[in-house]
Amino acid sequence: MRRGFKIAPGEKIVIVEDVVTKGGRVQETIDIVRANGGTVAGVAMVVDRSNGATKLGVPMFSLIALLVETFEADKLPSDLAKIPAVKPGSK
Repeated sequence: MRRGFKIAPGEKIVIVEDVVTKGGRVQETIDIVRANGGTVAGVAMVVDRSNGATKLGVPMFSLIALLVETFEADKLPSDLAKIPAVKPGSK
C-alpha cells in the first residue's frame, strides 16, 4: 500500500495477487485491512499454487490452479536428487 493510502471504516476491499503459494503476504494484507476497519470481500489471484492448502477465511478466486508436487528431502526422486537445491526467495 502506498503512503497516504486510507481505508475507510467498513470499506469493502478485494485483494489481488499474482501468485499465491502459502498466502503469507495476502494474510498480512488482510490483517492490515481489518486493522484499519475495512472488510475483505475476497482474494483474487492469477495463479493458485497452494494445492488447496491456503485458507484465508474469505472467498478466493484464481484464473488457474496449479498442482505443485512436493517431496520430503529424504524422498526425492533420483532425477531430482542429482540437481542442487536452490532457494531463490521472493523478496
